[in-house]
Amino acid sequence: MSKQGGKFSWGVLIAVLIILAYLLPYTILSGVEAWYGSFLLWGIIGILIILANIMVTKDWGK
Repeated sequence: MSKQGGKFSWGVLIAVLIILAYLLPYTILSGVEAWYGSFLLWGIIGILIILANIMVTKDWGK
């Protein structure tokens, strides 16, 4: 049961990161004129989502 709860929390984290990837550039970062502000944000969020996906699927074959 604890493994399923852990996977659920990683799934929730992925969902929150995806929502933040859409909301932050249009709210908090809307005044940033440089393109690299959103690129850096999306790059960091992308890496975090990849790491969360690794944590969710690491026991896939067991």
